[in-house]
Amino acid sequence: MTSLLVKVFALPSLLVLAMYFLDSVQYGAIWQPLLVALVLIIVGLPMEKKWVRGGNLWGSVLMDVISAFFIIWGMSNMFGTAEVTFTGALILSLIIGLCEYFLHHHILKMNTHNAATE
Repeated sequence: MTSLLVKVFALPSLLVLAMYFLDSVQYGAIWQPLLVALVLIIVGLPMEKKWVRGGNLWGSVLMDVISAFFIIWGMSNMFGTAEVTFTGALILSLIIGLCEYFLHHHILKMNTHNAATE
């Protein structure tokens, strides 16, 4: 549940802010980054369930960075009024990866704590 809440607030905020502050990220309408964020959430949650486990922190973060890059770059450029450059998608995916690192670290810490108290 924590992961869903973090993603619901962080991803749309990041993409909308990038739209206004990065020249390499241009969306023609506000719904476009919101739709990309929704796809990132829909893809990211099952990936976390599969990949986030002890000893796989960096692997799960790397998977998130790669998938975020291709979703942001590919999907954004499918919109007729949007343009996200390779660099823009890379910057966004690395920022998402940084956020995911802290989120995955927290999830692993909570899983370890819950296992120890059972």
